Amino acid sequence: MEGIFGFSKPLWEIASRTTLIYFALVVVIRLIPKRRTGHLSPNDMLALVLIGGMAADGIMNGATSPADILLMIALIVGWGYVIDLLEFRVPFFRRCLRDRQTTLVRDGCPQWGNMRREMVTEEELQAALRRQGITDIALVRSACLEADGEISVVKRQGAQDGEA
Repeated sequence: MEGIFGFSKPLWEIASRTTLIYFALVVVIRLIPKRRTGHLSPNDMLALVLIGGMAADGIMNGATSPADILLMIALIVGWGYVIDLLEFRVPFFRRCLRDRQTTLVRDGCPQWGNMRREMVTEEELQAALRRQGITDIALVRSACLEADGEISVVKRQGAQDGEA
């Protein structure tokens, strides 16, 4: 037995396993349509899920030692910070890792292909327009599914609330 603060596995194995799984999940999370992720960034959501899962294993006295769990948590937090830093400083990483807005309506015309790709139904779009006080899609200059999963709407010039 390694003791309460000893490692049960070699450090290189813990680091490589944690890093490999973390980046595999980053890719998987990136493929989830943005309307499903809510207001958390994919990296934030991923870090919370993984830390919670590992913490539960540590609390339940799983097969790994507390030192293993602490190292894994530190690696995940560290990689999350590195990814956020790269997204902030390197436009290429920002384009790869962050969702951009998707146009759902342009000049009163629904963009059906974009809606299909993002899995936004006509009913969901209409509900978002009603929340903005718009009852006729022809009054919409643009409606976009933002990176946080919300639908933002810009009315046409001169359009009044509720106009039909």
